[in-house]
Amino acid sequence: MNLRKKFSGQYILICMFAFFIIFTLIVGVMVQLQNIRDYKEEITTLKYELDTTEKQLKNVKNSKAYKNDAELEDLARNQLGMVKEHEIIYLEK
Repeated sequence: MNLRKKFSGQYILICMFAFFIIFTLIVGVMVQLQNIRDYKEEITTLKYELDTTEKQLKNVKNSKAYKNDAELEDLARNQLGMVKEHEIIYLEK
């Protein structure tokens, strides 16, 4: 009987530790699944924006509303909000 009381405290402590580990793993998996859903939604949104911008660019190129590359660049910057690679953008609030 005395031996049983001695091990029951350790058994409870081990069970609490195991419950904590399992709970932590479950919560971690749920957080990661939510992050995956958020990233998939963001990817979908970005793909839609990319397709829209490509269509707008195609329309501008087909309209022949520009005479040279400088005018095409001006149209792309002003109408489509495009920037050059490695260009720093400053936004005003």
